[in-house]
Amino acid sequence: MHYKGVIFDFNGTLFWDTTYHNQAWDQFLENHNIELTDDEKIQKIMGRTNQDILIGLFHGEVSDKEIFSMTIEKESIYQKICLKNKMKLAPGATDFFQFLKSENIPFTIASASGKENIDFYFEHLKLGKWFSYDKVIYNDGFFRGKPYPDIYLLAARKLELNPKETMVFEDSFIGIHAAENAGAGKIFIVNSNNANYQEWSYDKITSFYEVDRKLFVDN
Repeated sequence: MHYKGVIFDFNGTLFWDTTYHNQAWDQFLENHNIELTDDEKIQKIMGRTNQDILIGLFHGEVSDKEIFSMTIEKESIYQKICLKNKMKLAPGATDFFQFLKSENIPFTIASASGKENIDFYFEHLKLGKWFSYDKVIYNDGFFRGKPYPDIYLLAARKLELNPKETMVFEDSFIGIHAAENAGAGKIFIVNSNNANYQEWSYDKITSFYEVDRKLFVDN
């Protein structure tokens, strides 16, 4: 099949920052005297919006104002950690972007991150060279988080494509379910954290150099 557009999850997919987020959440949880096992962190945190995470952590007993305040707290910790490390995109990502541009194949980002982090990424990872900010889907509080399909349906709409015409790249379990629920034409799993994806038979990559460019050419 000829795929007409590409949608990228961001965290853990284009930017391999899972350890940075984990460190930030560990500090946040310590600040609030909350203890979670590694399995609980995967279930309660990975791939989810901050709003969903915080509602889950505090059992729904948290106001919108508190969610906003705690989101800023956690993301401030996270951004400081990022800046202490070398920020770079995933292996082969920019080469793949260049290929997509050369073939006039539209692509965008669909991220559970909020605007505060999207702005941060555009500044420090120079995303404006590749992506149109106005086509990026991020957590603005107006759609349901993963595993609901909303984020990928919105991204496909931004590309003016049917979801089945798009290729989605994801790393989180909950995000893969969201792409499935959206009816994405093809899903690639980006294994940036050596996770166990035995539930799925989708192609798994550790570099964007591994993506077969022929998938975008009519047979």
